[in-house]
Amino acid sequence: MKNPLVPYDGSANAQRALTHTLNELRDREGAQLHLLNVHMPPVHTWPGKLVSPDMIESEFRLESMRLLAPAEALAKAAGMACTAHVSIGLAAEEIVACAEQQGCDAIVMGTRGLGAVSGLVLGSVAQKLAHLAPVPLTLVK
Repeated sequence: MKNPLVPYDGSANAQRALTHTLNELRDREGAQLHLLNVHMPPVHTWPGKLVSPDMIESEFRLESMRLLAPAEALAKAAGMACTAHVSIGLAAEEIVACAEQQGCDAIVMGTRGLGAVSGLVLGSVAQKLAHLAPVPLTLVK
């Protein structure tokens, strides 16, 4: 693993995945970490011209960059080359697309570990990624 993608939402689970990845990459020359925050698209569009879709997308991107900033700073403080990415869409699909676009060789993701029954009922990003990921997927509990 030299070019991993860490989906990051600011949660304790995502923080554990980031910490795990930074530890794995320590002393790997030329390693490049990619952080990704995926913002869900709006449920509906606002009526009229009060708020444009571009304004909504811009606000989502700003919010995501604010959320990614501490994780990016932590990676850079650890001496790791790091690039932050923002995507708007369905999480699993956007994670796969980013991994492919950036040439990532692994995806490392925090998980809540809901278990089989909850995972079946709720459906999880991790479960979808297990089927869709084009590269090895590591889940950090």
